[in-house]
Amino acid sequence: MNPGASLLGSISPAISGAELRGRARCLSFMDRLDKLLKSPDLITSDQANGPILDSISLLERDVWQEAFDRFDIFADAENHAGLPVAQQQYLSDLRVDHSLYDTLALELGLLDVWLRSNRQRPESIQVESFLRRRDQFGARSSIEQQEKLYLWATKNEQTELAASILGWRLLCQELAESLLDWSVRKPHDPRGRQIRLWRDSPGFYPQNRLRIWALRFLEDARAPQILAWETAVNREIVETHPELLSGSQ
Repeated sequence: MNPGASLLGSISPAISGAELRGRARCLSFMDRLDKLLKSPDLITSDQANGPILDSISLLERDVWQEAFDRFDIFADAENHAGLPVAQQQYLSDLRVDHSLYDTLALELGLLDVWLRSNRQRPESIQVESFLRRRDQFGARSSIEQQEKLYLWATKNEQTELAASILGWRLLCQELAESLLDWSVRKPHDPRGRQIRLWRDSPGFYPQNRLRIWALRFLEDARAPQILAWETAVNREIVETHPELLSGSQ
């Protein structure tokens, strides 16, 4: 079975009924978050709550620019030409998410090497703090895990867990669209430059790219909520259907 083939038939043109159900899921998820988080409302402020690490000056290379220059959204277009459009889009999204994951992994690895040789430099304190984010990085396989969760939720829509999973995805879609709009207005901001890889790939599962963005720019006011949403949903999954997370940790 081709990756993403299970999505066929899942993506359909928006209709009023679907939009209403989607909004209901978002509201249900937000109600649940209200009990878990101090501030469940969507945060869209681009305020930075601390200095953002500039790895370019330390590594003397821009790993994110390199990833952007190297990435070809049409690289597999010929191989996938015979597939339905929805499946082609899913595979394209998957390549973007893998690229984002791999680039952050590379940046973390290079900074780890830098730190071993530069502990005497003042920047080492910020780098050491940044590297602690590896504890939240997770496995690369968690990217594919989103499809498993989505398909389970669409088959079990009447359950509270399904409402959380689907509501989480829709909430992430809303924030991802907001970030895309914001990045166009901030072309030179490092937070916006990373988002350039998203522009030709809407992301059927935006949780993946938002998570990478949030880990890289945790100082951004919009980032902590992304990780908090994921933690809340994963906690609910572990408590009710832990088998859905098997192999993704």
